[in-house]
Amino acid sequence: MFGSDNQAPAHPRVLEAMLAANEGRCGSYGDDPWTVRALDLLYEVFETRDLDAYFVGTGGAANGLALSALCPPWAAIMAHPHAHVLEDEGNGPEFFTSGSRLVALGSQGLLVQPEDVEAAAARHNPDFVHGLQPRAVTLTNLSESGQVYLPDHMRAISRVCAKEHWVLHVDGARFANAVVGTKASASELSWRAGVDALSFGLTKNGAVAAEILILFGQARTKATAYLRKRAGQLFSKHRYLSAQAVAMLEDGLWLSLAGHANQMAADLGACFERAGAHLAAPVAGNEVFVHLNANQKIALQSAGIGFYPWTTFGPDTYRFVASWQTAVDDIAVVAKALA
Repeated sequence: MFGSDNQAPAHPRVLEAMLAANEGRCGSYGDDPWTVRALDLLYEVFETRDLDAYFVGTGGAANGLALSALCPPWAAIMAHPHAHVLEDEGNGPEFFTSGSRLVALGSQGLLVQPEDVEAAAARHNPDFVHGLQPRAVTLTNLSESGQVYLPDHMRAISRVCAKEHWVLHVDGARFANAVVGTKASASELSWRAGVDALSFGLTKNGAVAAEILILFGQARTKATAYLRKRAGQLFSKHRYLSAQAVAMLEDGLWLSLAGHANQMAADLGACFERAGAHLAAPVAGNEVFVHLNANQKIALQSAGIGFYPWTTFGPDTYRFVASWQTAVDDIAVVAKALA
């Protein structure tokens, strides 16, 4: 029930859009009207045409391609110690970049701080050929602890990156939840905050399999098109990816779905607190991290409620994820089990 937003089905409007695209013949590999429409919508959402968008099937591919487009094989990519790219992508970024090395920043908190990046810069000498040569910082928004980077926070990090001639990438698998949670715009959480590349996720938010790598401004490079082809992520029947994006972006569906998920998570967090359980972190998006005692854990499991242990916050801590499909009745089941 709360194991992951990946466990939720696709939103009906996404499936309807794919079925509507399943009529007649059209160009392949992105030469189709759905891709044209999806690009126009992206220009509107991000308030700029100074971007390139590459549609792929998975978030891991979006992250790997973004970093491979921005980093040479001899580079180092720095991330939060619990970043998804470090802990959950099976060395995918190293594979895509043909050797760039992932390095954990010395972050002790839930989010990377500008001083963490400054400390990393102080440790690395660009003239020392034997040492690591950082080229990129990657952030996750929402973060792996369910927290949000506000525009000013990201801008402060991007200023350090710019000073060091590094690039800034954002893993936005739950970017919609971050936009809703911060009440900022998509542009304020991306290029206006100095972000060079964004992995814009739609799958967790109600799509079937649709992620978009977006490169902004000077980060745009023709090499990315070749890298996507080499990686096997240039879909021949591209219209089915683009149709999903159109359905999600038209009429703000991506924001309304994320808003519902965020609200359900907030309600779930309040439910836990009323039952005497302590939250491990503030609820800022669609994830809830909570400390449960043995009796609470058993009661929830006995009620058939799915969730995951989350040792990042220590023992007896668990993650619950709300989705676009989460209902008030689902939270009532949790409340009943804890009562």
